[in-house]
Amino acid sequence: MLRTKSPAFERSKDITMKKSLQILLTFCFITLLLAGCKADNKSTNTNASTNAPKPSKEAASENVTNAPETTAAPSAKTVLRIGMMSSYDVIPYVMINELGLADKYNLDLQLEVFTSAKDRDAAFLAGELDGVLTDYIGVCIYQNADFDVKITGITDGDYVLVAGKSSGITSMNDIKGKSIAISQNTLIDYTLDQILAKNSMESDSVVKEIVPRIPDRVELLRNNKIDLGLLPEPFASIVLNDGAVYLGSANDIGLYPAVSAFTKKVLDEKSEAVRDLYLAYNEAVAYINKTDISSYEDIVIKTVGYPEEMKGQITIEPFRESKLPPREDVESAIAWASKKELCSSDLTYEQMVYDVYSK
Repeated sequence: MLRTKSPAFERSKDITMKKSLQILLTFCFITLLLAGCKADNKSTNTNASTNAPKPSKEAASENVTNAPETTAAPSAKTVLRIGMMSSYDVIPYVMINELGLADKYNLDLQLEVFTSAKDRDAAFLAGELDGVLTDYIGVCIYQNADFDVKITGITDGDYVLVAGKSSGITSMNDIKGKSIAISQNTLIDYTLDQILAKNSMESDSVVKEIVPRIPDRVELLRNNKIDLGLLPEPFASIVLNDGAVYLGSANDIGLYPAVSAFTKKVLDEKSEAVRDLYLAYNEAVAYINKTDISSYEDIVIKTVGYPEEMKGQITIEPFRESKLPPREDVESAIAWASKKELCSSDLTYEQMVYDVYSK
């Protein structure tokens, strides 16, 4: 089930106001940090499962493992509620429902699509969500707020470094001293620093202009008021389609900072269901990787938010199967976040992750 949440969350606000002052203040801090990485809060998302044509049963049966036969009476489905923004990495989760894999694994998978990071985090803190699609830096901040959230899987969201089409920039060698619009102390800021480091540059090799909203960064780039942008999908494809210059991406340097995460309380109560979710996720990935996008492109357009005029031009890179992220990647994020005073330097890999795969 894919649901779209409206910005009105009075009930969530009432609940969260009852929490301790520390959680409330830190939640406000989280909102400011994460909002810049998200899509326009006034945008309207649609339910990909409602109007988009489903993949044919024949295509699905060729690529998805059949459920084992059983004569036992079916047990009640376990509900898993996951909050997310419209982005590339949600595609396998939507396909779990589209392909009937939630039914196979006896899951009631409820995907809540938010247009506001503030609303998503309010729902998560209020206990209205079991998990979220987030990132290393976000989990560091949650942990710093004593909100025990654990990384349980990797996702394949990418962040693309682009230059404006009239900037005169054609390669990484041209970016020193150039301006780039980012959100400060967020995943985008962290990813930019990692890309610069991989290209033997310091964090201050470019001039960072703090622009919290991604749509505003896109407009600055299009209007030649900024030289560079570091953008997630679908924004990266939109500006590249308009003539922006591709310079590299997080995935190009082996960085995959986007993750899925659940609260420790949910993991204590539903660890088997979360494990089954990733079994279903991996089957959905197998389908996506073996199937021409034309079979499910309408779903991708609605899920990620690509413009309809890009139909036929969208490409899907192979997704990886879900697993825990590498220790060195998480520890690198902790080190960066602690220098920014977003979390304690004592935070460990073991505190950040939870292994459902071996259970």
